[in-house]
Amino acid sequence: MTVMAAIPKHTFTERAAAGNLDDAQLLNSNNAAGSDLPTDSDVVVAGGGIHGLVYAIHAATYKPGNLKISLIEKNSKPGYKIGESTLPLFSLWCKMHGLTGEYLLRLFGLKDGLTFYFLDRENQGEYKDFHDNGTPGPFLSGFQVERTISELLFTLFAQRNGVNVYHDRQVDFGATKLQGGVKGNRVEIAEGKLNGKPAVTIDSSLFVDATGRFRRLASKNAPIHRFEGWNYDAFWGYFTCPKDESDIKLRFYEGSHTNHLCFPEGWAWIIRLPSWEGSPTANLMDMISYLLDCAEARVPGDQIPCSEELAKMFGLKFRWVTSIGFAVRNDVKYPEDMSAYGVKEAERKFNYFVEKYSIIKEFMSNFELIEDLYGPGTTWFVRKSLTYQSPVVSGPGWLAIGDACGFTNPLHSPGISAAMSTSTYAAELTHKALEAAQNAKSTEAAELLIRQTLAPYDDFAKKLIPALNQMNRFNYVCFRDPRLGAQVSTLWQFLAGIGIPGWQLIRSNLNLTFETYVPHSINWAWGSMVPEYVTVARKAIELIAPIPLEDTVPDATVRELIDFSNSIKKAAVESNRFNFRWDGLLRYYDINLNYIEEKDFRDLLARKCTGCGAWLALRPDWKKCYACGKERTDEEAAIVWNPPLVVSGLESIVQHADTKPTTTIRREMDQSADAPALAALPKEEVVA
Repeated sequence: MTVMAAIPKHTFTERAAAGNLDDAQLLNSNNAAGSDLPTDSDVVVAGGGIHGLVYAIHAATYKPGNLKISLIEKNSKPGYKIGESTLPLFSLWCKMHGLTGEYLLRLFGLKDGLTFYFLDRENQGEYKDFHDNGTPGPFLSGFQVERTISELLFTLFAQRNGVNVYHDRQVDFGATKLQGGVKGNRVEIAEGKLNGKPAVTIDSSLFVDATGRFRRLASKNAPIHRFEGWNYDAFWGYFTCPKDESDIKLRFYEGSHTNHLCFPEGWAWIIRLPSWEGSPTANLMDMISYLLDCAEARVPGDQIPCSEELAKMFGLKFRWVTSIGFAVRNDVKYPEDMSAYGVKEAERKFNYFVEKYSIIKEFMSNFELIEDLYGPGTTWFVRKSLTYQSPVVSGPGWLAIGDACGFTNPLHSPGISAAMSTSTYAAELTHKALEAAQNAKSTEAAELLIRQTLAPYDDFAKKLIPALNQMNRFNYVCFRDPRLGAQVSTLWQFLAGIGIPGWQLIRSNLNLTFETYVPHSINWAWGSMVPEYVTVARKAIELIAPIPLEDTVPDATVRELIDFSNSIKKAAVESNRFNFRWDGLLRYYDINLNYIEEKDFRDLLARKCTGCGAWLALRPDWKKCYACGKERTDEEAAIVWNPPLVVSGLESIVQHADTKPTTTIRREMDQSADAPALAALPKEEVVA
């Protein structure tokens, strides 16, 4: 059945022109309650970043109409932030709210899994690699997001769901009084910076700190906690995006992945994403509103204009860029004189590692730096001491979510996806806590009930950050030798994170609901709390962390760790608790997770558009490129299951995972015309 596409409207451009509205006034005019702040709100959220918005949307849609929610954002509009790569839990949350690939891939880039290249410091030019697929397009799409657009999208979506979002307004944390109980808080909002709106006091029951790494409220309740050992510094910039990737000589390089170049000191990310920077806010609001209308009407993907067409329809700027940055240990010993590498600290350290590793230098020859993409002074970025934790995440009348609870490292993208467990969990407990407090006979009794309800949240948030910190240290110590990255840390990340017992997404049909999302999210944590994972991680840190960073890890230590990992892996596989279609998900691994370097095939879930070069998810019902509109053939749109599936679908994937073949992958490859013949290979994993 043909569904009529939504009608493009220019509501916000016309409103801005008619009223001579600035960005904040225009955004605030979209609130159901109008532009003026209320004096009463059940919940006040400080911070309009991704976690503040996810919390507000989740709370508003969990029990529609149950709470009045006001979100306060000090900036005049959504602005630049780092953190562009997402994981399936982000996509599943969007899917829960009707925001699927048909609509979001017009705004964002495709994220189809992760690839890691583990560079050999002592043997320049040599490396090992690890590749995993994303989720199959017919069931779930993955996204690389420009944060200005994701925050603007969620702002408009929040407003559609009854959340009032106020820009150019700032909480006066010094004057705010938090006493807890029902409407016991007095949240003071300072006078508007640009519009001169008067100061306002909002009576509320709960105040949510979503101020990210600034921890505006959490910092007042306890000093920041730093973990023992090294921390991490990041420096990055934005570069052009090559349409033709054939000159990039890394094995199986695909721009649809989040690509990682890993080396003993740290790693570099490479993220291909569309940028709408330089577009007027009103025009962006019109385009996003149109796509939200399409989502509400469930318009099929091929009936929606592509990104390039949308840019013309709404008067927008659209281009592809590449986010490239390094996250390295802060105990690296740099040369005393770094002037040869550039002018600014970020530029110097970035170029230092480009010059140090021949593979990175050759790789970077395919990209050109974009100066000041996000405004004056935004050519280079630096952020130091990334890892921290807030020891206290809630108290009388308040709680913290997202990065206000803590952050570890951008490796494996936990900043959005793993931390969404805090924003969604807190949103659901907010309803339970305030409902429990309604019938209390005193402010003290009401607050006691709220504290009791939030106690599980406190416990979870306090466990999450140390677990993620250990995860990062595990990965970083394994960067010390390419064999460890390919055969130990990254394997365990996927074994535990995707094959996590009891919480595999394929066994929920790649669908989560309000009944299942939070339980899944708080039990996932990238597999960092799975006992087998923890055992191997601690062993790796014990063996390698004491070895000076400048030294080579002894071969005997490398072999000891691989042997230890293999013994734990063997028991895990034989337990049948981690059953998964590993041979289709991963290169170099069979279904029993034996490491076989000659097994270089896996499922094919994405292809490049032959017109614009964008990476496209493979779906038989998507014949048009969502970036440029070029049509593709049935063959070009079809998934290739490798090994083949009898029937294309999630039930077949689960059946394949649970039916372990009697023949080994080596026999299958011997008989395959598409794979190289194998000579006598050892039965256990290869240690090359």
